[in-house]
Amino acid sequence: QASPEMYGAVQEVRAGPLARRFHVMTDYSRPRREMVERLSASAPFPPSAEVLNAMKEIPRHCFVEKPLWHRAYSDCSLPIGRGQTISQPATVLSMLSAVNPAPGSTMLEIGTGSGYLAAVASRICRRVYGLELMLDLVHHSRRILLSLGITNVSISYGDGSEGWPRHAPYDCIVCSAGAPALPPALLGQLAEGGRLGIPVGTRESQRFEVWTVERGVPRKLPQEFPCVFVPLTGKSGWNG
Repeated sequence: QASPEMYGAVQEVRAGPLARRFHVMTDYSRPRREMVERLSASAPFPPSAEVLNAMKEIPRHCFVEKPLWHRAYSDCSLPIGRGQTISQPATVLSMLSAVNPAPGSTMLEIGTGSGYLAAVASRICRRVYGLELMLDLVHHSRRILLSLGITNVSISYGDGSEGWPRHAPYDCIVCSAGAPALPPALLGQLAEGGRLGIPVGTRESQRFEVWTVERGVPRKLPQEFPCVFVPLTGKSGWNG
């Protein structure tokens, strides 16, 4: 497997009568590093060094279509097909900073999409589990993660609003889709002292809330920020 810095496109150029070949490696390591530096300076709350380093390692362009690679390190969401998007890097940074995964922890992500946030979390967590309700996105994200040599992420098809009891409790739970209210099943699968981050609000606008459980009692934490996500569907989502 190539190192994370070697992902990208190799372009062969033939030039002049000597037909010299130039191999240009587009690994995007510099724009990726510059993106993280910009985002860390404007984050709503201080990001951990672990999250920043993980975002510097993971090649975001691999999670979007090739025609969009040149936009992968701008702070914008991008389409990944099927009416879904990959979140803005600033949003991913804020989400992970809010739940603050500890090295060696376990995480559940609801709505994995193309798998970018799960890949970033994989550089911190011992194990990342993901649920996605679109089966073709499950296969798509698995292929990307496999191509990058990421083996500690498991993505499955299922109703994310009901969580994944099989591997609970989780140290962190992150929901990458907006819910009308906090699904009780997710809170019930959070480990004591863990953190759950979820966008809650209307279909058009939400606030990313962070919850924890202390001595069995749920408590909302002050870390929150405005956001807009695709709707969470399922039994405890918008069409439940």
